[in-house]
Amino acid sequence: MEVSRALELDIVKEINILSNVRVIHRHDLNPVYSKENLQVQFTLSGELKGGITCYLCLDDHLLNATDKNYLFPLFVESMNILIGRQISYDHELRNFNINLSAPKLSMNPKELNTAFKSSMQKYELELDGYNFSILNEYSLEAMN
Repeated sequence: MEVSRALELDIVKEINILSNVRVIHRHDLNPVYSKENLQVQFTLSGELKGGITCYLCLDDHLLNATDKNYLFPLFVESMNILIGRQISYDHELRNFNINLSAPKLSMNPKELNTAFKSSMQKYELELDGYNFSILNEYSLEAMN
């Protein structure tokens, strides 16, 4: 029997990845519109199925190749850590047998407007004085 329920992955408010890299959860009512973004996708399997897509919004940021080579791996690792901590700290989710896939990176930007999506969470990636918006979209089902 398949049971769908809304799972709120909001347990982690702030994490330090390195001394100069922080991810902070934001409760921002202003919609975010992004045309320039990088995506990393994770697939969940086991007793919890679905996917998590994380978008790094690069709108209004001019990055050279060196900046990208520095930022992109930090973004992917930050999202891997964030999702792992959300699942382990959540009282309900940590009881599920869950397999998290390796991250799949996509450089093809997708147009995003959070005004039309309720299943997204907003974070900020703070890195060396720069702030990048991160939008995480969750599509999860608990299997019974």
